[in-house]
Amino acid sequence: MNEEQQNWPDAILKSSCLKPLKARLIYENDKVLDYISDDGALFLISDELDPEPSSITIKNFSRLKELNHGYIIFQQDVLMIEGYRMDVSLTKVFSTSDLSLQNFDESFYFKIKEFVKEKYSCDLYPASSRKVCDILLKIEAESLLNPQKIKSLIGFGIGMTPSGDDFLVGLMASLKGSYYFNYFRKIVTKNFYRTNKISGEFLRCAASGEFSATLAGLINAGNFHMSPENYLYDIFKKGHTSGIESLLGFLKGLEIRKKYF
Repeated sequence: MNEEQQNWPDAILKSSCLKPLKARLIYENDKVLDYISDDGALFLISDELDPEPSSITIKNFSRLKELNHGYIIFQQDVLMIEGYRMDVSLTKVFSTSDLSLQNFDESFYFKIKEFVKEKYSCDLYPASSRKVCDILLKIEAESLLNPQKIKSLIGFGIGMTPSGDDFLVGLMASLKGSYYFNYFRKIVTKNFYRTNKISGEFLRCAASGEFSATLAGLINAGNFHMSPENYLYDIFKKGHTSGIESLLGFLKGLEIRKKYF
């Protein structure tokens, strides 16, 4: 194998909740390419990032961007970009399908509560959108047992992944393995149409029990009575407000478990 071949882009990890689609590029930076179609979304990410649902992790990501990468086709475990054919059939699979929060102690709960209290500020939002923050902060765990409340959060807020959707992903992550996860999953699944395709893809994966590696790390910290601090900071850094909104949802899920389990 010559040096040119060694430096060619290669898929090294794929999400288990990927689905076939033909999609166009809607966002890119040095480490991410986001694609969208009527069928959903797919994310190509650098191997310098933690895996996400509906993502394919690419080695030599900069070489991938040198291709005419405005459109992709993903079907039958083949990713096609500008005629370049990437076989991902034998690529390692990233999945959190077997992971759920089985138990957590008071220390785990209070550390997350204090972190959210310290980091979640309405100053993170543009002045025109601070009402979003006010609404999320005022959510009581009990109110989430009302199906209409869950529906109202889908597609609510700002950003490529609206604030309410980020909240719901965190909520479902903390409740997975419980009756309440199935309860919320059914409501969310029936209401994907209320949000955009990018965010809907994260909700679709969450409803099937698939979450990011950072949320998976937080779940494992609870299960094994480890300090959650490092995972909290990693999640907090996601997006502009997405990380802290998902942590707020995760916290509300813990409060439901504390009160009703």
